[in-house]
Amino acid sequence: MTDAKIEAYGNNLAQAFENAGRAVESLMVDLGSVKKVESKEIGLGANDLGSLLYQWIESLISLQDSEGLLFSEFKCEVSKTSTGSFILLAKLSGEKFDPERHEQKTAIKAPTFHQMKISEDENRVTMTFVVDL
Repeated sequence: MTDAKIEAYGNNLAQAFENAGRAVESLMVDLGSVKKVESKEIGLGANDLGSLLYQWIESLISLQDSEGLLFSEFKCEVSKTSTGSFILLAKLSGEKFDPERHEQKTAIKAPTFHQMKISEDENRVTMTFVVDL
């Protein structure tokens, strides 16, 4: 079994989620070849940030597997509810996989909780996670 460890950064949680999305997609395809012709919205909720990150990665992989969608633009909003859980609202732009224009790099099977870490400093959020290839 092969895996890839990814570290994504941002000035805040939303930016870190956007960059985590970019990192996952860039493992699968060259982002520069993905045109922004189709939009998709995703809404996710979880009790903690680790579970939210897992669901986020899983959603991107699932959209590629089930609908052949690749994304090159990510706009995320992350909020905390009054009960302490988290909500992620994401607007993605991209297009369907076209073997004529998109060179498929690596297939990602699934996210994992292995070595997952999310740390927040004053001006920086770092997300470390592993995906199974």
